[in-house]
Amino acid sequence: MDWDEMARPWLDAAPGLEASFSEIFDTLFDAAKLQTGESVLDVGCGTGPTLLTAAKAIGETGKVLGVDIAPPLIARAQERVPSNVALVVGDAGSHSYDSAAFDAIIANFGIMFFSDNDAAFRNLRGAVKPSGRLVATAWASPQDNPWFSMPRQIVDEHVSDVPRPDPTGPGPMRFADPSQLEAVLTNAGWEPHIRTLDLKLTPPGTAEDVASLHMLVTVGMMLKGMDDPESTLAKIRDAVTGATREYDENGAIRVP
Repeated sequence: MDWDEMARPWLDAAPGLEASFSEIFDTLFDAAKLQTGESVLDVGCGTGPTLLTAAKAIGETGKVLGVDIAPPLIARAQERVPSNVALVVGDAGSHSYDSAAFDAIIANFGIMFFSDNDAAFRNLRGAVKPSGRLVATAWASPQDNPWFSMPRQIVDEHVSDVPRPDPTGPGPMRFADPSQLEAVLTNAGWEPHIRTLDLKLTPPGTAEDVASLHMLVTVGMMLKGMDDPESTLAKIRDAVTGATREYDENGAIRVP
């Protein structure tokens, strides 16, 4: 796999995505309750925003291990993390961890992509101490999630036969049904407590800026491998811009 090509949109979009996830990050760390001196595993750490918060929370006496499958994302993270953070390129679900090595595992939209859920969550369970915890975020279903459903509807209006991923396979919406996640975690030896929260994404800039972000990642993922003319892409961008304006709250875009 050409990871440089795969990661390029995510690297370009990273600043905008990190700003967009502000409320989600706050909620994730409120739940994680990281303490000074703890050892933390960050699953799917990407370019590293959660690594920075975790490292600050645990202080110099703690340690963080960030794992991501994409080398370019790890390389970007390496440029910004402090000395108490180590990074590994690999599959966080199958990586060989020391037994009971971590007090906590965190994952921001990083648990929905394992090829084998049962094996991955058992592996992670063995990586934390008996009293350890896993705190993760997952996307809601499309009908409750206009960040995905709005551009999807627009793409479908302009492009025919756009592939649709298996909703139960690896992908953003895999655990939109909380009962499915609960069953997976229980089978792997966890004692799950799942909350569905009404949060908002906070992408920076104007509706035009947010549309550009969508064209990089959301729309970009939907149309990956398809050869659409520039005129069609321009129509999609214009439509996404217009739809995004509906989420303007006193000059700031806020998307449920």
